[in-house]
Amino acid sequence: MPEDRRGLPTVVEQWLRAHEIAKEDLLIVAMSAGRDSMALGEALNRIGQNMLAAHVNYGLRGIDSDGDQACVEAWSKRHQVPLEVHKTILQGDSEGTQSEARRVRYGWMEQLRQKQGTVSYIATGHHADDQAETLLLHLIRSADPLALSAMNDVSREGTLLRPFLGVSREEINAWVKSIGLEYRDDTNNTNPDYLRNRIRHEVLPLLESLRAGSGQHLARLAERWRPLSNELHQSLDAARNRCFRFDDSGSGVLELGAWKKEPLADEILYRLAKDWK
Repeated sequence: MPEDRRGLPTVVEQWLRAHEIAKEDLLIVAMSAGRDSMALGEALNRIGQNMLAAHVNYGLRGIDSDGDQACVEAWSKRHQVPLEVHKTILQGDSEGTQSEARRVRYGWMEQLRQKQGTVSYIATGHHADDQAETLLLHLIRSADPLALSAMNDVSREGTLLRPFLGVSREEINAWVKSIGLEYRDDTNNTNPDYLRNRIRHEVLPLLESLRAGSGQHLARLAERWRPLSNELHQSLDAARNRCFRFDDSGSGVLELGAWKKEPLADEILYRLAKDWK
């Protein structure tokens, strides 16, 4: 194991300690061969974390996809880190390729996690700039206001970890460069057909030019909104229970008199529509 634990390894080690993740707990690390995921794998390896590298080859980019797999395989072999590879062909999704790939990736890694005979988690390299992008995506899509907390550093189920969520892309870039870590750029990350890419390469740079640190401020806003969102979820559940019930036949009944008195009346309807769609 490399001895140099300065920089991101220290950040990750402190994050894991703060969230009571033990060194012997298994982290199944999503490693695409991209800079962020390779940096997370490298940082975890340097602190001696029990880990398993997980790579999905969708075959979408031909020899480039195989090159990504080879990059992760080489890293895993060099550091003697166990590796699982999942080769798949996407079937087509009404919400788009990225959505389907995400569902396949997380579904497969959750299957891996459940097969383990020890305490285990899934870990991804999402960082503060990803958080800012996600917040902006929610805003322009008129998403559920409670979703403005964007990504959690630990999922509600407690099985998905994002140790880099408080780290900027710039910090990751600097550390990767300083240690000469090998990684591969995915050309899809610059494809303007994807809305997230336009936010990353057009909107956020514009915001930074207007006010330096905008990305970090957005990420911090999502972080501050997280406990507020959790409290509001509980308040909304309680409000819904005061005016909505199931009758003996199993049909849902909204008691209009009680519903009209609720301050969160509109949000109750949105929640019911979402649950019953």
